[in-house]
Amino acid sequence: MTVARPSFLFDVNRCTGCQACELACEIANGTTAGLGWRRVRTFNPLHVAGVELAHLSLACNHCDAAPCKEQCPSGAYGRDAGTGAVLIDADACVGCRYCAWVCPYDAPTFDESRGVMTKCTFCVDRQHLGRGPACTESCPTGALSWAVIEPAAWTPHPSVPGFADAGARPAVVITDLHDRRRVPECTHPPAMPPWRTLWSRLTPHIGVVHEWPLVLFTWLLALLVGWTVAGVCGGMRPPWWLITGAGGGGLLLSAAHLGRRERAWRAIIHIGSSRLSREIVLAGAFMMTAAIWVWRASASSLTGTVVGVLGFVLLWTVDAVYRPGRIRGVRLQHSAAVLETGLFFGALFALHWPLLWLIAAGKIGLYLDRKRRRTSLGLSTRPAATMLRCGLLGGGLGVLAVQGAGVFSYAAAVLMAAELIDRAEFYDEIEIPTPDTLMLLEMERRCSSPSAAGDTFASS
Repeated sequence: MTVARPSFLFDVNRCTGCQACELACEIANGTTAGLGWRRVRTFNPLHVAGVELAHLSLACNHCDAAPCKEQCPSGAYGRDAGTGAVLIDADACVGCRYCAWVCPYDAPTFDESRGVMTKCTFCVDRQHLGRGPACTESCPTGALSWAVIEPAAWTPHPSVPGFADAGARPAVVITDLHDRRRVPECTHPPAMPPWRTLWSRLTPHIGVVHEWPLVLFTWLLALLVGWTVAGVCGGMRPPWWLITGAGGGGLLLSAAHLGRRERAWRAIIHIGSSRLSREIVLAGAFMMTAAIWVWRASASSLTGTVVGVLGFVLLWTVDAVYRPGRIRGVRLQHSAAVLETGLFFGALFALHWPLLWLIAAGKIGLYLDRKRRRTSLGLSTRPAATMLRCGLLGGGLGVLAVQGAGVFSYAAAVLMAAELIDRAEFYDEIEIPTPDTLMLLEMERRCSSPSAAGDTFASS
């Protein structure tokens, strides 16, 4: 949008963190504390000496290039013509939570009772009556206000900790801290936990407990694509029941984490811009073409080529779905990326030992390097899972090296279990950047030496 439209104005220097804006939003919209659409975040809540104290009040910024609207697979997001507000159609939302993954401001919130996403509506009903959003009218210090301004005035590169410069062109103007406010408050360390424990208080957007259907689904896609491509290339052909049964079951499994499963069909309608829609459409297309190729032993080489191309494009798209996340300790690539895992399974079922050892060496190197770096950062490395995964991977490869194809079924099962463990670790390690995590990372950067809070930090 290029015309002037309503925007939030926020002056960090005036905000006292009183949370009056949060309360006003809850009262005006009838939300509960757990579903609050506006949140006040505090930078340096432990009053660490040498670091300034500041508050940041954030809700949905109704971005001009809203990632939530672009990436929603069901097309549930729209825009109010009069105010430019980005709104959710609850009747179209499938509750996949992907909008919360791609939003740099942590605005969309999942309503467990309804199974759909909710967020700030910019109080469009009040705006159409000539009034401002409830949060802006309740701010006692004038830190949060509202005005109709030109997009050129929107905050392009704010230096406020917690506010991401994600290129979404948010409809907000932020006044940075004055130099005099950047002088740290030199207070004594409070009797509170060290900084690292604050990470455990954050609720992650992705986790293996909630996303276990996606763990199985994405691992299964890598297995099916790798095995099918191996058969196309002259290796072992997958059984027909694996493609039709496990493939179809995998698609159904992928819908198990949705808040509104009965609307799962809507997840394919935004293929033009949503990575998630493309993943689902490509998965269905791959399953159908692979089934045709498996059922018809006389299928043409063209069919096999189509299967192979679709398979690897699908795996690349699956990895792209998770690009909004970050994994501390990963420098190049995660060892559980489905494209590399698909290549690993392809070499396994093609009985191409040199390629298998090469890919396995790369995956092992990435895995051990990630564990080493996460240990140096003081992050969890799950020793039991690490030992089990390394034992299964090493055992499976060792048996193949000694016995060869004679024990292939046993070795393949062991290697598949090893890759499933690594995929589960991926979901346990991936983090979606939010204002809260950005603030903690900035604190760690500022406190890279032993701090007054009694902890040692290291930047990822």
